[in-house]
Amino acid sequence: MKRSVRLAISVVTGIAAAVVALAYASSVRQEAQAAQQEALARYGGELVAVCVASRDIEPGDMIDEGNVVVEEWVTSLLPPEAMTSLGDVAGRVATSHIPERAVLSPVYFETQSGSLEIPADKVAVCVASDPQHAVGGSLARGDTVDVYVSDAEIADRLLSARVLDTSALAQGGGDLSWVTLAVDPERVSEVLAAMSAGQITLVAPGRDGGVSDDAADEDDSAATDAGDTERASGGDAVSEASSNQADEDAHREESKDGGSAGSSEDEGVSVEEKRGDA
Repeated sequence: MKRSVRLAISVVTGIAAAVVALAYASSVRQEAQAAQQEALARYGGELVAVCVASRDIEPGDMIDEGNVVVEEWVTSLLPPEAMTSLGDVAGRVATSHIPERAVLSPVYFETQSGSLEIPADKVAVCVASDPQHAVGGSLARGDTVDVYVSDAEIADRLLSARVLDTSALAQGGGDLSWVTLAVDPERVSEVLAAMSAGQITLVAPGRDGGVSDDAADEDDSAATDAGDTERASGGDAVSEASSNQADEDAHREESKDGGSAGSSEDEGVSVEEKRGDA
């Protein structure tokens, strides 16, 4: 076959493939438009781009491109105040479960007022903070943190506390500006004084965080008390031993005196007997 013929066949084949591809794309577009028109006819309204969960999102998860996509939905099927911009919702934190394929709305980021769960033996105190002084702002409700106060020279640990809420969690996102902690009632004055005296820093201990300073103080106190008791017991034992030794010495002296007196009496009796015999 001549080269020109082969070239002509190749050109015709390429054109045919392009025509088929265009026809297929047109067919797909027509089907999409038909489906859109059918949806509009069935439900009414127009199509609008909204944010949709691409997977299940749990409370505490941050919204980003990994769990949310933008899709077109019929307006009549959308929930109230459906979120339409990924830029507006990115970075917010879910406060309730968002099912897969659900359209995002403010209801998934609301917090109930008065929802703080304060332990019976604690009180809630709010401290001003920021991401740099609160573990990067990654605190969650129920976390345990160590509270430090620092000035230009030193940093002192005040206490260990439980996180009840944060500004980021309460507002569904944004920069951290405050943290609410559960502390012992008698320690509130220390926390308030520390807020006025220096910078409050919240430190997250490890999972096996070790013995806290409060526990260490209690252990030291217990050890001191035990040492005092042991020393007191040792002193009593020494005193008792000394008393027993003194009693034994006195008993031996009495025995010696008794023996000497008995010998003298025996000697006297022997002399009298000898005189009688004479």
